[in-house]
Amino acid sequence: MKRSLLQRAIELAIDAHRGQEDPPGEPYIVHPMRVLVSVSQRDDAHQDEQLRCVAILHDVLERTDLTEKDLKKAGMPKAVIQAVRLLTHDDDQSYADYVVRLKANTLATTVKIADLMDNADLRRVMFRPGKRKDVRRVVRYAASYKFLTGQMTETQYRRAMKAGE
Repeated sequence: MKRSLLQRAIELAIDAHRGQEDPPGEPYIVHPMRVLVSVSQRDDAHQDEQLRCVAILHDVLERTDLTEKDLKKAGMPKAVIQAVRLLTHDDDQSYADYVVRLKANTLATTVKIADLMDNADLRRVMFRPGKRKDVRRVVRYAASYKFLTGQMTETQYRRAMKAGE
């Protein structure tokens, strides 16, 4: 029986994230699964298999040894690979530049919003009083969400990101 594109993407993500934990004790794959469930709840998601593939794969290039070639070999369409690439934050790029760059791609933007919502879920946010890094992360999530959803201009977003540094 031929596996669907989504089934292949799920299997790829599970294999790629095997052994990773975040937070300690929880398999990392749970995060991409929550993002997948989030985008799947959209009214049009059942028709958009590519969106769901991007959701489950959104962290594989950044957090695993998988490459774009591996995604292509697994049969992922160009649109999926491009969106996953856009969702990969390179260390040599500011977070603001990364978010601004991905906004032009609908698949990447939709998944990033779901990713931000999951990362900012107060039940899972690591927040240690006095740790400036934790405060900056929460500000980054909130400002990025506001920018990607059109509630903040790029100028306002960049100003907020700079203030949060």
